[in-house]
Amino acid sequence: MRIIVNAIPLLNITTGIGRYLRELYKSIQRLHPEIEVSYFDGSRIWDQMPVSPQGGGAWTFAVNLAWQLPPMFVYMARRIAHEKSARCFYRVAKDFDIYHEAGYFPYQTPDHIKTVFTIHDLSLKILPDCHPKDRVLYFRKYFENSLTRADTIITPSEFTRQEVKHLYPHISADIYSIPQGCDKSVFFRHPQHKIDAFKVRMGLPEKYVLFAGTSDPRKNIQALFKAMSRLPASINLVCAGWSGWQAIRGSNSLPANIKKRIIFTGYISDAELALLYGGARIFVYPSFYEGFGLPVLEAMACGCPVVCANTASLPEVAGQAAILCEPKDPVCLADAIYKIFSSDELWARFSRQSLAQAENFSWQKTAERTVQVFESIY
Repeated sequence: MRIIVNAIPLLNITTGIGRYLRELYKSIQRLHPEIEVSYFDGSRIWDQMPVSPQGGGAWTFAVNLAWQLPPMFVYMARRIAHEKSARCFYRVAKDFDIYHEAGYFPYQTPDHIKTVFTIHDLSLKILPDCHPKDRVLYFRKYFENSLTRADTIITPSEFTRQEVKHLYPHISADIYSIPQGCDKSVFFRHPQHKIDAFKVRMGLPEKYVLFAGTSDPRKNIQALFKAMSRLPASINLVCAGWSGWQAIRGSNSLPANIKKRIIFTGYISDAELALLYGGARIFVYPSFYEGFGLPVLEAMACGCPVVCANTASLPEVAGQAAILCEPKDPVCLADAIYKIFSSDELWARFSRQSLAQAENFSWQKTAERTVQVFESIY
């Protein structure tokens, strides 16, 4: 079996899609060395998986610059790049059996190639106002037409599988829900002395509430800011991750006594993120909409108690191990944070439950089930 993967998401700093591709194919190549996997970078094929850049400086600068341009200009640039890559892909893909698209929209292929399309979520259709206009236009131009090219569809949650079926009932492709995992060699409960040393190096308080992710509007960080205003002045919030579509807005208008309790780390490595999870008193993820919600799983794997939204796929990931809140209810968020923050007994119980829940997910399971899908159409 020869598989070609669109690896363009791996050329950027590691976010959800890039992490999915990297961890999935690391596991597939370890478990099934008989499968030949090649990676398309937009113009050429590589036998080795591309290495994502470390640090987000140059890439973030370029993306932020692009977002300051008129949306139609960026949209046309996206289309030009897509069409160019599509022509290159058709030319170089002819010797493969299966094409796996997990980042953008499936390219056209020679007739003998089977296409597997991983749809992470449908937020561009459901919540278009939570995305840049150029990205929404790009989605509307290519997504629905490209669905007809998929022989099989994979989603990371049952929630997303049902959404695809509901919104696109004409699609005849089989749809499989295959949960993701997290890298347990990185995301685990680290020794306390390493966590303490990391806190000192980063200038972090002994106890803090953690949010990790982009500041895209659907992540709903504003609700967390509102919750902070209801919490005692001794409770601090740490926000980690790339700023995303917009710089975190609303923080400048916060009262000074709240603003001084919020620490922004910017983009950090996975190894640092694991220590950040391990050192947090609680991880809060009030996102309106997630196709899976990988940060929730990563936090749990590090033994961090979790409070998250009760929407979309998040209950599938969190199970009974987290406190679930309506994402528009900052009172619920604040109450949940305070309960765990102020009780060592409650913190210890939710920490144990988080570790147990995380054991239900692994990239090995994801890889094995994905290979079964490949074999079913090979």
